[in-house]
Amino acid sequence: MKTVQETLREMDKEELMQKFFWEHPSQVDSFDDELTIAEAKERANEIIKKYIERLKNITVKPNDKQMIFYMYEYLSNHNLEQNRGLSTLSDLREKGVEAPNYGIEYTPQEEIMGYWIADTEMTQYYLDDLMVEIMWDASFFGIEQEHLARAQKELDEASKEIDEGLE
Repeated sequence: MKTVQETLREMDKEELMQKFFWEHPSQVDSFDDELTIAEAKERANEIIKKYIERLKNITVKPNDKQMIFYMYEYLSNHNLEQNRGLSTLSDLREKGVEAPNYGIEYTPQEEIMGYWIADTEMTQYYLDDLMVEIMWDASFFGIEQEHLARAQKELDEASKEIDEGLE
């Protein structure tokens, strides 16, 4: 198995960027009003290129929890849908399809880049889709997760308030 970072390093950056913008198009109102559409598009491309380079070169934290990304299918409205899964290897071995599925929005990118990518046929088939979703979720609090510490603090405070209210 390869890590997310190893997989990202092997992928074609231009194809990945194209897929990223297909799934998550830039919003014109998120740019300075003085920019032309071409300039906004160029700026968006620069940002994603820098983001990909950041992820490719970031110092990875060990995957101590043995987290692994995989793709799976489920029946939705009489159609098979594909979705991203993230679980621990031990949970997958013990619980199979009942294994908990984790989010990564509050996870440091250094940690995410060390998670594994499953070698399953389905995961490899949808690898571009999986990587785009990982990149999207990993940027939830900014490309460099510049807002992550504040968000974690707010989450901890809210959790503490709930716990104190239950006592």
